[in-house]
Amino acid sequence: SIRQAYFSRQQECDVADAEGKICGFSTVSCPPAIPIALSGERITKEHIELFKKYDIKKIKVIKE
Repeated sequence: SIRQAYFSRQQECDVADAEGKICGFSTVSCPPAIPIALSGERITKEHIELFKKYDIKKIKVIKE
């Protein structure tokens, strides 16, 4: 769930290495300030493309 992911142990991860990992904390770009991935959501190639488009280089993922 979003709550479980938000309160789980997290680590910072390079966007390029995030595919398949679980998002720990929603990351937004401003504008448009809409989350690319929500807490608890598995990171896909499509997410990574958007992170790169908005120049987001690192994200928080659930620590394995």
